Amino acid sequence: MKRLLTILVMALALVAMAAGASFAADYPSRNIKIIVPFAPGGAVDFTSRLISEVAPQYFDGKKIIVENMPGGGAVIGQTFVSQAKPDGYTILAYTSSVVNNPITKKTIYTYKSFQPVVMYCFDPEVLVVPTDSPYKTLEDFLAAAKEKEISIATPGFSTSHHVAALVLEKKTGAKFSFIHNESAAMQLQQLMGGHVEAGFMSSGEASGYVDGGTIRVLGIMQEEPHPDFQGVSTFREAGVDMLWGTFRGLAVPKDTPKEIVDYQAAGFKKVIEDPKFVEGMKKAGYPVVYRGPEAFEKYVDGVAEVMQEILPTLKK
Repeated sequence: MKRLLTILVMALALVAMAAGASFAADYPSRNIKIIVPFAPGGAVDFTSRLISEVAPQYFDGKKIIVENMPGGGAVIGQTFVSQAKPDGYTILAYTSSVVNNPITKKTIYTYKSFQPVVMYCFDPEVLVVPTDSPYKTLEDFLAAAKEKEISIATPGFSTSHHVAALVLEKKTGAKFSFIHNESAAMQLQQLMGGHVEAGFMSSGEASGYVDGGTIRVLGIMQEEPHPDFQGVSTFREAGVDMLWGTFRGLAVPKDTPKEIVDYQAAGFKKVIEDPKFVEGMKKAGYPVVYRGPEAFEKYVDGVAEVMQEILPTLKK
């Protein structure tokens, strides 16, 4: 009887493997969906839509459809993808909030619930103020923040931008009060309307509004000055040893067959290298940085280690 059960289990496993191989061989047989867990208008939404415009020629003519699913600081959309069928047809617009949210909120997933497919952007953090702000330099701002509490807009509780502000508080003794929004677009409305004194965001999100004269960048968290922000100090130049940024990528549910992940990775690599995508990212001010599945997964593991040290203090 025991031998019969063993044979049966092995037979079922072989059938499952064969079905999986056949399933992967047919991929993609229909359109693919990218779930953006944020409202329209931010960098994740823009870059996902740029991917969707370029991708069909590299995915056997199938469309990549972007669907916004905001709410809960990205928890709603992330939960949806974590529970989706691992068939390669539901992809998550993957950011550091996938790492942060399970640490700070009650979720049914962790960042390990997803298989990273490709990183396509790494965007350094910037500190911004309205153009009529009394703070003209990073040094002015940091000095004032040690003397009084400064109001800060973020695109959501526990986002990388919120964490950047918390780390800056810890490093410098600055004092911030936070207004958390549901999206980068709402954050910008808070800033441009003069409802808050400052905000933290990615350089790519800020660049267009700087060009339009609605916000001003005071400092950037990267090693070298940014060519798009003339005269803007790095935080290191202001005496704060701090490098920070936002990654943007794509991921699928963790049990997605490797053959499908490999197909997606190869296709999205071609998208990222496509001149239309490169030009669109450059025009919008978003730096293209590529990592494949293994390198991206290793990078996210490193981010998670850092977040585990910082974010437990955010638990509500």
